[in-house]
Amino acid sequence: MEVRFRTVALVRTLLGQGEIELSLPDGSTIEGLFERLGELGDERLAPYVAVPKKETEHLPLRVIVNGRDISTLQGRRTVLNEGDDVFVFMPLAGG
Repeated sequence: MEVRFRTVALVRTLLGQGEIELSLPDGSTIEGLFERLGELGDERLAPYVAVPKKETEHLPLRVIVNGRDISTLQGRRTVLNEGDDVFVFMPLAGG
């Protein structure tokens, strides 16, 4: 299946591009997508897409699938479908 992956800022720099079409096996999850991204990007991208060691930890990135944050779906186990749009960014804080 094909999914559209978009990103900005640091992730874009480490991946080398801001938007790509990815071919993934049917039934792939966010974890599978991040494994694929880890293969494609700069080695410095690996810590950002690595699976957290504990179930209660979360990815250091915000992940939006078709306009919905994965925290409102199945988290990193969210199953992707043909044509899904995945937008990933690093939250910023400041004041």
